[in-house]
Amino acid sequence: MIRRLYLMEFERMVSDARVRRMGSVFLLLFATVFVTEWHSASRVAADRAAVTAAERQRWLNQDEKDPHEAAHYGVWAIKPSSPLSVLDPGVEPFSGLAVWLEAHQWDEMIFRPRQDANPLMRGAISVAQLVSVLGPLAACVLAFAAFAEDRERGTLRLALGNGGSPGALLIARGLAMMTVLAAMVIVPAALGGGVAGRTMPDAGWNTPARLSGWIAAHVVYLATFLMLGLAVSLRAATARAALIALVSIWVVFCLVVPRVATNLAEEWSPLPSYQDVRARAATEAPVYESLHQRVARRQSILAKWRAATDDDVPVNMRGAQLDQAERHSHEVFDRLIGSFHDQVETQDCLFGRLGLLSPAVALQSAATAIAGTDFHQHRHFVNAAESYRRRLVNRINGEVMRHDVAPGERYVEGATFWANTPEFVYQPPPLGSVLAAVAAPLLLLVGWCAAATLAAGAALRGLRA
Repeated sequence: MIRRLYLMEFERMVSDARVRRMGSVFLLLFATVFVTEWHSASRVAADRAAVTAAERQRWLNQDEKDPHEAAHYGVWAIKPSSPLSVLDPGVEPFSGLAVWLEAHQWDEMIFRPRQDANPLMRGAISVAQLVSVLGPLAACVLAFAAFAEDRERGTLRLALGNGGSPGALLIARGLAMMTVLAAMVIVPAALGGGVAGRTMPDAGWNTPARLSGWIAAHVVYLATFLMLGLAVSLRAATARAALIALVSIWVVFCLVVPRVATNLAEEWSPLPSYQDVRARAATEAPVYESLHQRVARRQSILAKWRAATDDDVPVNMRGAQLDQAERHSHEVFDRLIGSFHDQVETQDCLFGRLGLLSPAVALQSAATAIAGTDFHQHRHFVNAAESYRRRLVNRINGEVMRHDVAPGERYVEGATFWANTPEFVYQPPPLGSVLAAVAAPLLLLVGWCAAATLAAGAALRGLRA
C-alpha cells in the first residue's frame, strides 16, 4: 500500500511545473556556487603543492651556517585543506593557509583566502549555506500544502476513501517529498563533494567517509524541516495559514536563532583580546632578550652545573642559553596562546550545545567539523606545526650545545645536517575523534528530527478529512 501511494505521490510531484522550476533554480545555484569554489580551491591546492616542494628544496639547498642561524632561516608549514572545504569552508577563509616556523616565536597563520578574494566575492555564499538555508525553505514549500490544501479542496477525503490509512498517506507523502528534496538539494551537494574528492589531494582527510557523514547530517537536517512542514500542514486550517507558519519557522530557525546563538556564546563565554594575549607573550618571551635577561640566564646555567666560569660548563654556553630561552618561550606560549585557543574551543562547544534552540545551529557546528573546516581541526594543524617547530629548534640548539668551540672559531653545519632534518608532514585527526568532539550537536540534530517526526505523528491523530 505504502509503495503504491509513494509512487503516486512522487509522480504527482514530479509532474508539477512549480516543483520542476524550483529544482531548476536550485541546480543552477548549486552549479554556480560549486564551480566558483572548486576553481578557486583547485588553484590554491596546486599552489600549495608547488610551494611545499619548493620550500623543502630551499631548506635542503641552504649554505653552510651556524645551526642556530638555520633556526632563524626558518621553514614554511603549509596547511593541506580538506577537499570538503569546497562545500563547507567553515573557518578556512579566515584562518590562513601557512605559518612561518622559526626560533623563539609562535607566528600567526597568514595567507587568508578571504583577504585575497575579489571584493565583490567576499560575501559569496557556499554550498553548505545553500543547503542549510535554502534547503529548509524548499522543504517548507513542498510540505505546506501536503494536507492543508487537500483538506480545502476535498481531495483528502478521496485519498483516505481509496483505502489509504492516514499513517500510510503521511509516510508515502513524506518519502515522496524527501526524494524530491534530496534530488534538488542533497544530490547536487553530494556530486560536488565527489568531484572535489576526486580532483583534489586527500592528504589524509579520509574524504569519502567525511563526505558520507556530511551528507547524512544534512539529510537528517532537511528531514527535520520536512516533518515540521507536514506537522503544520496537518494542523493548519488552510494552506495559506500553513505557508505563513512555516515561513515564520524558517526565518526564526535558520536566520534569527543562529545569530542569537552566536551572540549568546560570545556573551556567556567571552574571549580576551587576542592582541593583548600576543602582547603579553612577546613581553614574557621576547625574541631578543635584554642584557639583564641574558646575564640572569647565564647565572642560572652556571648554578645548574655548579660551575664558576663558562669553561667549567660541559656544554656550549651559548647553546645552553639559547636552549633555555627557547624552552621558556614554550611555557609562555602554552600558557597564554594555548589558553586562548582553549577558550575559543570552549566557546565553539557552547555554540554547538545551543543547537538545542535550532537545528540550524546544531548542523552548523557538526557539519563544519565533519568537513574538517572547524576551529578544532584548524588548531590541530597549528599545534602540529608548533610541535614540529619546537622539535626542529630543540634539535638545532642541542647540536650547538654539543659543539663547544674555541674563541674565534665558528661551528657550522651543511647539506648533510639539513637533509637529516625531517620534513613537516601533517596528518589530520581521525574522523572518529572529530565525531566524538561534536557528539552534542549531532545528538541534538537527531533529537530535532525525532521531535519533528513525533510532532507529525501527533498531528496525524487529529486528522480530519
